[in-house]
Amino acid sequence: MSEEHQKTVLTPFSFFRDGAILLIFLCGFLLSGFYAWSILYKRKAEDEKVAENIRQMRLGEQIEEKKKLSSYGWIDKEKKIVHIPIDEAMEDIVKEYKSKTSKASGVYLPGIQRPSESK
Repeated sequence: MSEEHQKTVLTPFSFFRDGAILLIFLCGFLLSGFYAWSILYKRKAEDEKVAENIRQMRLGEQIEEKKKLSSYGWIDKEKKIVHIPIDEAMEDIVKEYKSKTSKASGVYLPGIQRPSESK
């Protein structure tokens, strides 16, 4: 037989060797996939913890602001400036606004007669 027509004969050793190489590559691929998944899972868990901490901080700030808006307290004791509940402050503003008489704005357009001022 000439060398060109010779067939490669597979021995049991070469079959197991090729299978072992394939198995090693497959295991390496699976392990690297599992490693990447575990990194992403840990990162996601850390992000969720950070988000929960931020939510708790914001909730605490909202509660503190709500207390401040619904209570009495000092802004500056020396100047005797206090803060009052927001609902009461809004009612006071409305009462003050209603008690004032409306005045002309002071802007007059040419050609329009000015109202006479009462003394």
